[in-house]
Amino acid sequence: MTTEAIIALVIFVTAIILLIWRPISPIVIGAMIPTSLALFGVIDADRAFADFANSTVIFFMSLLVVGRALFKTGLADFIGEKIIGLTGKTERGTLFGTSIVSGGMSGFLNDTGTTASLMSIVSAVSEKANVSKSKLLMTLAYFATIGGSLTLIGTTPNIVSSGVLADFGYRNFGFFEFTPIALPVFIVALLYILTIGRNHLPDIELENEFKEEKITKKPCKMILVAIIFISIIIAMGTGVIPMHVAAATGAILVVLTRCINVDEAVNSFSVTTLFLVAGIFPLSTALVETGAAEFIVNSLSPYLTSLSPVLIITAITFIMLTLTQFLMSTSTVAIMAPMGILIGESAGIDPAGVVIAIAIAGSTSLATPFGTGPTLLIWEAGGYKATDYLRVGVPLSILSGIVISTLTSIIYL
Repeated sequence: MTTEAIIALVIFVTAIILLIWRPISPIVIGAMIPTSLALFGVIDADRAFADFANSTVIFFMSLLVVGRALFKTGLADFIGEKIIGLTGKTERGTLFGTSIVSGGMSGFLNDTGTTASLMSIVSAVSEKANVSKSKLLMTLAYFATIGGSLTLIGTTPNIVSSGVLADFGYRNFGFFEFTPIALPVFIVALLYILTIGRNHLPDIELENEFKEEKITKKPCKMILVAIIFISIIIAMGTGVIPMHVAAATGAILVVLTRCINVDEAVNSFSVTTLFLVAGIFPLSTALVETGAAEFIVNSLSPYLTSLSPVLIITAITFIMLTLTQFLMSTSTVAIMAPMGILIGESAGIDPAGVVIAIAIAGSTSLATPFGTGPTLLIWEAGGYKATDYLRVGVPLSILSGIVISTLTSIIYL
C-alpha cells in the first residue's frame, strides 16, 4: 500500500471519529478533510475543493430552494393534507405513507433528488399529524435509498454495476432485473419500520426553522410552483436535461416568479450539509484513487474463493454492506463489482448474480449517514447523531443482507 493510501486511510478514520464524537462543528470537519488531503499531497490542490460545486451539490441545494417555495406558497401544506387524508394522522400511517411515496418515486427518479424534493412535504405532514419530524425524515431517507434499487435507473450504483458487467463481456442488466430482489428487501424493511423499528426511530425535538414565516396560500403561486416542481420530476425521470441543470432552473424560476425572494432562497441552503458532502466526496475519491479501498477488498478476496457459492454471495453482500457504511456507494460498487465478477467466474457462479447483490447491498447500507446521498442529506435537518442511525440502521442492514443473499442464491445459483 502506498504512502498516499495510508495517509488517506488515516484521514478517513480521523474524520469518522470526529464526525461521531463531534468535538467541533461538522462544518469545520468538512472543511478540514479536503484541506488535509491537499496538504499531504493525496489529491491535487486544484481538485481539493472542486466538490463544493459538483453536480450533486448543485442538484440538492437547488432542490432545497424549490422545497422552500413549496413551503412558502402553502403547496407543501396542501399536499401534506392530502397525504394525511389517505394515511390518517397516526404515526404508523404517516410512516407507511412516507415509505411508499419516497420508495415509489426513487424507483424511477434519483434517490437523493427524491429525498430533497420531499423533505418540505414530509415536514408539513409531520406538523399536521403531530408526528415526530425526525422519525419521518429518517424514514424518507431510508426508503428513498432502498427504493432507488428497485430499477436500473433508480440509483447510480445500479447503473455503474450494469456498466461494469458489460465491460467484462457480459450483458447489461434489464430495467426491472433488480426488482425480484430489491422489492422483497423493501417489503421486509417496511414491515420492520412499522413494527420493531418504529420504536427505535429517533424522536428529536426540532425547532421549526420557518415558524415566524407567514404562509399565505395563493392558488396562482401554488400552481406555478407545482408546475415547476413537476417539470423537475419529469426531467429527472426522462433525462431530457441533466438533473442538476433542471433543479437549478427550477430554483431560479421560483425566485424570478417571486414565489420566494432571494434572501429566502439563500437561507434555504444547508451550510452544514454542503461542507459535509463536499468533504466526504473527495475523501471517498482519495480512498479509491490511492488504492486504499482496493487494498482492503483484495486483502479479503483470497478468503472468499474457498467458500461454497452460497457463502461467497453472503460474504460479498455483507462486505459490501460494511464498506458502504463509510464509503459512497457508487465508488464502492465500482471497486467491488470487478472483484465479484472474477470470484464468481472462479467459483462457477453467474457473475450477474454477484454484481446484483453488490449493487443492492450498496443501497441498503443505512447504519451511518456517510454511505448514501439521502442519509447524508437529512443529517442536519433531522438533528441526528451518528448513533441515531446505528439504532435503526444496523438491524435494517442485517435484515436486508439476509434477504439479498438468500434471494440471489435462489435466483442465480
